[in-house]
Amino acid sequence: MPFLLAGRLVALTPESRPVFAEGLASSYEAFLETRRLQAGEFCRLLDEDHTEGSHETDDRMRWYLSRIERAVRREGRVDGGAHPKVGPIVDLVMDLWGHGEKVLVFCHFVATGRALRQHVSERMRERVRDLAATALGCTPDEAERVLSRLGERFDPGAPARRAAAEVIDDIVARYGPLAPHRKRVEDIVVRFLRTPTFLVRYVDLGRDFGPDAVRSAFEREDGSGLSLRRMVEGFCWFLSERCGSEERKEYLDALDQIQTGSHVGSDVDAAFADDEAENVRRGNLVANVRLVNGATKPDTRRRVMLAFNTPFYPEVLIASSVMAEGVDLQSSCRYVIHHDLSWNPSDLEQRTGRVDRIGAKAERSGRPIHVYFPYVAATQDEKMYRVVMDRARWFGVTMGGPCRPPTSREVDVRAERIPFPEVAAAGLGVDLSVWKPSGG
Repeated sequence: MPFLLAGRLVALTPESRPVFAEGLASSYEAFLETRRLQAGEFCRLLDEDHTEGSHETDDRMRWYLSRIERAVRREGRVDGGAHPKVGPIVDLVMDLWGHGEKVLVFCHFVATGRALRQHVSERMRERVRDLAATALGCTPDEAERVLSRLGERFDPGAPARRAAAEVIDDIVARYGPLAPHRKRVEDIVVRFLRTPTFLVRYVDLGRDFGPDAVRSAFEREDGSGLSLRRMVEGFCWFLSERCGSEERKEYLDALDQIQTGSHVGSDVDAAFADDEAENVRRGNLVANVRLVNGATKPDTRRRVMLAFNTPFYPEVLIASSVMAEGVDLQSSCRYVIHHDLSWNPSDLEQRTGRVDRIGAKAERSGRPIHVYFPYVAATQDEKMYRVVMDRARWFGVTMGGPCRPPTSREVDVRAERIPFPEVAAAGLGVDLSVWKPSGG
C-alpha cells in the first residue's frame, strides 16, 4: 500500500523530484526521516508557484503523504523484514556471513544505514544463539552463557590458547619484519577466535572443545575456498611485504582498538556523533557490523577501514559515499551491495572499485567479485535503476568499451599528443540527461 500511494503522488507531481519516493524505496526509516526533513521545503516550493487551485493540490499531497506515513507505521511496519528491499538485503548479508564472507553495503540515506546496521545486528545475534543452541542441545539463553565460557578457554595458559598460539607462531615465523610483533599478532587473532560469531561458524561445538577443535578451525574454508590459516598467512604477508613500519603499526593499532564484544559502551560513544547514536537500541548491536557515514569521526573511519581490510572484525561494513573513493577494502571482501543507487554510473564504479584492486581476495581465491543492484519493482526505485543502467550503456558507447592497459611505449606516445581543447570537448559532448520527446 505505501508504494501504491507513493506512485499516485508521483503521478500528481511529475515535474518534481520525488525524494520521498526514493526514501520509501530505500527503507521505511528513510521515508519517515525524509518526510520529516522535506515537508517544510516541499510546501514552500508549492507556495512559490501559487496559482488558483494550488491549495487543493497542496492538500491532496499532504493527504497522500500522511496516508503513506500511516501505512508505514501501521502494525509496527518499521521493521527490517517488512520492507521489500531491506528484508532481502538482510537475508543476503546473513547468508554470506554464514559462509564466512565479508560484505560491503553502500547506501545513500543516513536513516537506511542506521536501519540496516540495526536489522543485521539483531538478525546476527539471533542466528548465533540459534546455531549454538542447536549444536549444544540447549535453549538460546543457555547457549549464550555456554559460548561465553567457551571463549574463556582461550585465556592465557589454557590448552586451546596454546594450540592457537602454535599455529599463529608457525605463520608469523616466516616473516622477519613481524618478529617484534609476534605476541601482538597472536593476541589479535585470539581475540577474533574467542568470539561467539566465530565459534558458531568454525568450531564443532557438539564435541569436546579443545586443541584439536582449534587446529581444525584454522583449516575450515569460507565461501571463497580460503581457510582461516590462508587468510592469516595472507594478512601476515601483507604486513611484512607491502607495509612500511608506520603503516604496519597503524593496522595493528586499528585491530587492537576494534571491539569484538557487544557493541555498547564507550566505543560506540567515541565512534559516532550524538545524532548518529541516538534512537538506537544499542544492546542489540554487534561489534562485527559497523556503520560509517559523514557523522563518523575521521579517526574512527580510518580505523574501521583498516580493520575491514583484514580477516578480522568488522565483517559487515555499511557505508555512505565517504567510503566510496580512495580507500582499500579489497583484501578480505568480494561482495558489494549497492542498496541505494547513484544517478551517476561512475559513482557506482567507484564504489565497486573498493574491492576490485590489486591483491584483492577475488584474485587470491580465483573467485569473482559479486555486485548487487537491488530495486523495488514497479516503483521509483526501478525507474532510477533503468535510467542509471541506460546511462552506463551510453557511457560505454561514447567512451568506448573495455580495453587492455597500454604498453609503456603507447603511454609515451599518447602523453606527447596535443591536449584536446576543453571548448571542443564541451561542444562535442553527448547530453546524457533524460530526453523528453516533443509534445510529450
